[in-house]
Amino acid sequence: MGPYVLLVEGNDDQDFFKAYCELIGKANVEVIPPKTLDISSGDGWSNLVKNLPILLGQIKAGDVDKFGIVLDADYPPNNKGGFSKRFQVVTEKLAEFGYIIPKKPSHKTGDIFIHSDGLPSIGLWIMPDHKSNGMLEDFVADLVLDATQISLLNHAEQSIKKLPITLFDKTLHLTKSKVYTWRAWQKRPGIPLSKALQDGILDRSKSVSFEDWLKMVFK
Repeated sequence: MGPYVLLVEGNDDQDFFKAYCELIGKANVEVIPPKTLDISSGDGWSNLVKNLPILLGQIKAGDVDKFGIVLDADYPPNNKGGFSKRFQVVTEKLAEFGYIIPKKPSHKTGDIFIHSDGLPSIGLWIMPDHKSNGMLEDFVADLVLDATQISLLNHAEQSIKKLPITLFDKTLHLTKSKVYTWRAWQKRPGIPLSKALQDGILDRSKSVSFEDWLKMVFK
């Protein structure tokens, strides 16, 4: 594992944020999902938190110099979802290892926590905007700025609302379903989010706060 590490929830996130790091000149950042740390575990936010001590131990040992975490806020009350709850769960784990946690999050700018004994700082960004409930797909939807693409995205949402039967929870996964549908309607059906970012289908001009946070974590 490299000295610069970004811990994310899963494979799709890994591909997307690896592409993002490369676009902003941070190709030296190793983007990893939880199962990289423990092959017996799966992905997802709960495994991210469960396996976090492994990486914190590597920081203490001097094997990791810069470290960031990106995960979804999701929605309350599902599975300890919501920005406030996810922030609490992650920061409680960091505090156990000596990281200093402020009373309030740095809304919309992302957080970078320092250590009481001078170990490397840790950055935290909770999708979509380090303030609201939601997930990576909400972040992605905000990067769709081209008129044609916005039209497709809006039509995907309307199509989903008109489905005769809905098997997923619209409260929790409407945006995820919308973005997956929008991806299916691209020139390359099912285009990966990383490729949409690289091809300029997603416009980074609306993700300046996240980009600034990412650069600060790995400067």
